[in-house]
Amino acid sequence: MLKIKALKININTDKGIYGTPLIQFNDGLTIIKGFNSTGKSTLFQSILYCLGLEELIGGKNEKTMQSVLKSEILNNESEIEARVIESNILLEIEGTSIVTVKRYISSESKKSELVEVFNGPLLTAPNQYDYAPMYVHDKGAADSKNAFGFHSFLEKLIGWELPQVQYKDGSQRKLYLQNIFPGFVIEQKTGWTDFFATIPYYALPDRETRAVEFLLNLDSWKIQQQKSKLKQDKTELIIDWRNKYTEFKFLANQIACEVRGVSNQPEIIESKNSVYFVYVTEDKTYNLTEYISYLEDEYSKISELEIPNVGDLAIENELKINSLTDQLSQLSINLSNVINRKNLTISKYNSFKDRLSELENDKVQNEYHLKVKKKGADEGFAIAHDHCPYCSQGLDDSLLPKDIEIVPMQIEENLEYLKAQINLIKIYIDNHKNDIDDLEREIERLNRKISETRSTIRTLKTQLISDNRMPSVELIERRLKLRTRLDLYRKKYEELVSFQEDFKMLSDEWVQILAEEKKLPKSLSKFDYRKISELEKRFKSLLVDFHYRSKSLDGISISRETLLPVVEGYSLKFDSSASDFTRAVWSYTLALKETSEKFEGNHPNLFILDEPGQQEAGDNDFQFLLKKLGDYPNTQSIVFSSFHQADSTFLACTEGVKFDLIDLGEGKFIKKMIK
Repeated sequence: MLKIKALKININTDKGIYGTPLIQFNDGLTIIKGFNSTGKSTLFQSILYCLGLEELIGGKNEKTMQSVLKSEILNNESEIEARVIESNILLEIEGTSIVTVKRYISSESKKSELVEVFNGPLLTAPNQYDYAPMYVHDKGAADSKNAFGFHSFLEKLIGWELPQVQYKDGSQRKLYLQNIFPGFVIEQKTGWTDFFATIPYYALPDRETRAVEFLLNLDSWKIQQQKSKLKQDKTELIIDWRNKYTEFKFLANQIACEVRGVSNQPEIIESKNSVYFVYVTEDKTYNLTEYISYLEDEYSKISELEIPNVGDLAIENELKINSLTDQLSQLSINLSNVINRKNLTISKYNSFKDRLSELENDKVQNEYHLKVKKKGADEGFAIAHDHCPYCSQGLDDSLLPKDIEIVPMQIEENLEYLKAQINLIKIYIDNHKNDIDDLEREIERLNRKISETRSTIRTLKTQLISDNRMPSVELIERRLKLRTRLDLYRKKYEELVSFQEDFKMLSDEWVQILAEEKKLPKSLSKFDYRKISELEKRFKSLLVDFHYRSKSLDGISISRETLLPVVEGYSLKFDSSASDFTRAVWSYTLALKETSEKFEGNHPNLFILDEPGQQEAGDNDFQFLLKKLGDYPNTQSIVFSSFHQADSTFLACTEGVKFDLIDLGEGKFIKKMIK
């Protein structure tokens, strides 16, 4: 709950001290009455300013405040009486405790973002209270962990715990106080033009719905919060998975292997051993453990061989050189062929991508054409009937000459054809991308084989001119290379095991996220349906009490999607007269409070309404609004109204109403303070 206890405006000028006397507010209904330009709007705005909620009147900080608090004070004849040097506002409020907020509008030393919070009723019981400096309208002001954030402090004072919601940029941030207060604080100029009309734009989807969910404490906002969190968890896991896959492929490429059992998208992995590497040779495909065993056997065999002298291998080495030279030539031819195939595949790949772009553009244009045609058919435009709107010549959905007898496809058929072509082209693109990857691996394998063959040839040629008594370097090098290769693959196998465990862990997290998504209800909970049904019942009942006449109540409901009033699926605003829509805003505002109270929601049992009777809704209906507000138990309502500047209207509208009156009179309420 939040209560406004007292308000005081102080203005230092070149002609002395100006301001207001101490204004105190009681429980129940308080009416602040005054002629136009006496200061009602200044008082209303001052309350919002001290709460850091001036965005509800269209901006931030001192620029939203009237000139009487910033620059100059006018007398009753609208002449400049004094010029402002410094000004501040004190607001005493009560929630879980009583505090007094002080905020400056004009000051040389104090910025308007500064909020001084005194720990006690400084206005109604002046004393030396401790105070804490805080701030608003800057990063962190709503952060629960920030001891200097005023909105974080105000949230706790009210007794709220605001939820995390997902914004359009995908980030999870707190639902701000400015999103919620328009449900019970309504200003004069814009506030009565729509439901939650003054919610600032924070790139929050369905911001009115989020506010209603919180005020009624619906399960849906908790479900939405869970959905948002799962969506974020899902996005983060996809990113982690793709990064891990990129690292995994890099590891595979280091040892000329291919990845098996996992892709770059999250998937369910039954066993970590289902993720592995394969090593492909011309003769056989090995998994990594098999290839390591093969290398171990080869190394064991070559280690058992006695190292011969160079002279003993001269003839054999010459034959090997000839054979290897032939192999090298063939490998070079194979490499050239594979490179050519890769280039051709890349060319086709790019061609398919260009074709895809053309098809997608054609699809968009056909969709636009279809839209125009359908809209024209509804409104009788010539193009809708396949006639040119200028020359009346017939139009066909084909560019073929008239003398060719063929039935062209209609736009709808053409769209289906284009969609099928796009899907087919996408398959071709994916297949060619896979082919390019395979060819790149083959090029890498051939380059590696060519490099090894050249190295062996060089070693053998060196031996031919070496001392015949020297041991065979070629066999020693083969043994060393094989040993190095074996050590490398054993080491990479250990890294593979680590990746297998990581992918299995990510897969288990993926399964958990999918399972939690399945558990979440696809629609509102039963308890939410009860609350919304109650809101709808109370809203329609209040419409009757306020004499709403624009539409039959049978067609009016509370949307289960937006939680706002609709008629036949459309906003009630578009089917209501201006005065009736004001009645609808009254009804919805009160119904939210009543429904929240019945189901122990989060409504603070506070209303601050600026000129609700100026909207041509009728004095009798305005009287009923005031009576309802005056009869609410445990609820504070502050209503600012001029009552058309007529005492007779005031008496008529307040007849039978329980209220306290603050009468600002006919002159300026802000005056020079006499000591």
